[in-house]
Amino acid sequence: MEEAVFRVTAIERQKRNPSRVSVYLDGAFAFGIDDEVLFRHPIHEGDALRESFVDEVLLSDERVRAKAKSLRLLGRRALTAAELRDRLEDKDFSDRVIRLVIGDLSAVGLLNDAAFAESFVHDRMMLRPCSKRMLVIELVRKGLAEEEAARAVDASYGPKSEAEVAGDLALKKARSLAGEDPRRARQKTADFLFRRGFEWDIASEAVIRAVEGMGAGEEPAVDD
Repeated sequence: MEEAVFRVTAIERQKRNPSRVSVYLDGAFAFGIDDEVLFRHPIHEGDALRESFVDEVLLSDERVRAKAKSLRLLGRRALTAAELRDRLEDKDFSDRVIRLVIGDLSAVGLLNDAAFAESFVHDRMMLRPCSKRMLVIELVRKGLAEEEAARAVDASYGPKSEAEVAGDLALKKARSLAGEDPRRARQKTADFLFRRGFEWDIASEAVIRAVEGMGAGEEPAVDD
């Protein structure tokens, strides 16, 4: 089948968005494109455009728009590749363009899951320490593979072991509960550690150490 050909009858600067132009084919508005796309694919009034060329121009414009959107999102906070994909899909960009843009941003280091995971673990341990297991779960939710998440957590968890982190948290929590019924305070401390993702054996040992640190001689009762 012979490819359709269109005549460019007008190119007008858009009033609402001066960085874009409107292209008219055969007397009717056909599409709008960014100046960057017009530079890469020069179009002039009177040109005859094949349908395949028009498709190439539209793909290029979608790619420019998707990249601009991605840079705005990444300017607000770091994202994993999966998180960026989800946000671009929400804006109805095509799968092909999303793959291209993610590849573009990854190639220049603006999208890096390994660096994201390292930074995420570091910040999380500074602001709201928790277990390695919880960190892995949170990274997987953000789109990292479980093995990749586990490697990042092991590498960036910090100088203290999980037992030491749990012990610090338990002591701080126990101090905040001073004056409460001892049994309730112990259980609240244990529950607090469980919510931070620590396993029973680590949590219970941390509560025992916290009690000793508070000067209590009675071991805490931690429900299994």
